[in-house]
Amino acid sequence: MEVPKVTRHIDSKTAFDNLSMEQQWALAEEIEMQQRQQAQQRKCLWITFKGGMSNMFLDWIGRQMHNFNSDSTVIIPHVNHQTIPMTGIIEHYNLMETDAGRGVIFHSNVLNLRRAYSEFRPVHGDGDCFYRSFMFSYLEQVLDRQDTHEEHRLLAAVEGVARHHAHLEWNSEFSLRHKAFKTLIKKVMRWKRHNRWKNVLTTDSYSKQKLLKFFSGCGRPDNIFAFLRLVAAIWIYSHSEEFEPLIPELDEYDTLREWCSQEVIRHKVFTDHVQMTALVTALGVPLRVEYLLQVGDGQDLYDRQEDSQDYTPTSTCWSSHRRQLPHVHVVPRVTVLYTNAHYDIIYPHRRDGPPVPSIDERCCQQTALVQRPTTESSGQQIAQRDSCSGTGESSSQHIAQVEISTDENSDQHAELKLTSTDAHEYDDHC
Repeated sequence: MEVPKVTRHIDSKTAFDNLSMEQQWALAEEIEMQQRQQAQQRKCLWITFKGGMSNMFLDWIGRQMHNFNSDSTVIIPHVNHQTIPMTGIIEHYNLMETDAGRGVIFHSNVLNLRRAYSEFRPVHGDGDCFYRSFMFSYLEQVLDRQDTHEEHRLLAAVEGVARHHAHLEWNSEFSLRHKAFKTLIKKVMRWKRHNRWKNVLTTDSYSKQKLLKFFSGCGRPDNIFAFLRLVAAIWIYSHSEEFEPLIPELDEYDTLREWCSQEVIRHKVFTDHVQMTALVTALGVPLRVEYLLQVGDGQDLYDRQEDSQDYTPTSTCWSSHRRQLPHVHVVPRVTVLYTNAHYDIIYPHRRDGPPVPSIDERCCQQTALVQRPTTESSGQQIAQRDSCSGTGESSSQHIAQVEISTDENSDQHAELKLTSTDAHEYDDHC
C-alpha cells in the first residue's frame, strides 16, 4: 500500500522573519559579551591604576614621614637650602652630647676645621648622602663658571665609562641612568645660559635655585645616584687588580662582581672609601674627606689635576675631532665632612676673603698681648729704681731681679690667659 505524501506549505515570509530574529539575537548576545569584556577590562585597569596610585601615595607618605622631624613641624629637605657657619657646628651635630669624654678631641677638630672652612651644608642621610653631597657640591661649583668646559669634560669622562660597560656586557640599567645623567648636565648648561641672559651673578641666582629644586624633588635625583653607583662599580670591576686588595670583606663573596652588585650598586647602601675613590677617579674630580669625630687630618682620595688637561675623547655630545681643554682649566674640588656614617658638604674659605689665623698664630698673638703690658710696667720700675739708686752696680742688680720676676710672672700669666681663652672660645662654639 502506498503511503500518500504529505505536502506542507512553507510560508517564506515567516521563515525569513524567523531567520532575521535569530540573527538579531545572536548579534545582541555578541554585543552584550563585548560590553561585558570591556567593562571587565576597564575594571582591571582601574584596579591597576588605583593600586599604583595607592602605592605611590603611600611611598610619598613614607618618605615625608621619614624626612619629618618629630621635634618640630619642619620637613627636613634633602639638601639644606641655607649653609650654616662653622661657629654652629658643635650645636648642629650635638657634639657635647655625643661623648663627653672626648670633648678635647672635638674641640681640636672644630678649631682646625674652623681655620680652613667657613661654612657647611647639611644633606639628608638615607644611604645616598655621599652621592648627594658630592654631586650637589660639584655642580654648585660648575654653575659658578661662565664657560662649559667642565661639563663637556665630564660628559667625555662618562663616555669612557660607558665603553668599559660595553666591554663588560653587564645586564644593567646603565643606558637609562646614563641618559638621565646627561640630561641633568645639559640642564645645568641651560641654567647657566639663562643666568647670562638675565645678567644674574648673585649667589641666589636662577641656576642655584634650579639646582636646589632638583635635588629636593622626591625621586628625581635617584637616577643620578644610581648612575654614580654604576660608574663606581664599573670602574672597580675594570680595575680589579687595583681595588681587590682594598676590599677586606671580598672573601665573603664569590666574585668581585657579586660584591659590586651588593655593596656598590644596591640602592641606599652606605658608601666607603673604596667606592668613593673609584667614582672620583673615573670622573676625574678631586675629592677631600674631612673628619669631625676622628683624630687626624683629612684625606685626599683623588687630587690629580693633570688628568683634566688631557684631550676630550670623542663622544656623542662632541664633534668627531679631539678637543683640548684650556691649560688654565681646573676641575672643581669637592670636600665633604664625614660625621658618624654620614657625609655633609663643607666649604673652604674663599681665596679673596681675609685669612683666618692658625691656632699657633693665635697663641703667639695672645702671648704677645699678655707680655706687652708686663714689659712696659717692668721698664717703668727699672727707670724709677735707676733714678733713686746712686750706684750703677745696684741698678744692674735690680734690673736682673726685675727681669727674672717679670719672665716668671709673664709665663704664668700667659698660660692662664691661653687656657681661659680656649675655654671661652669653646663655649662660644657651643
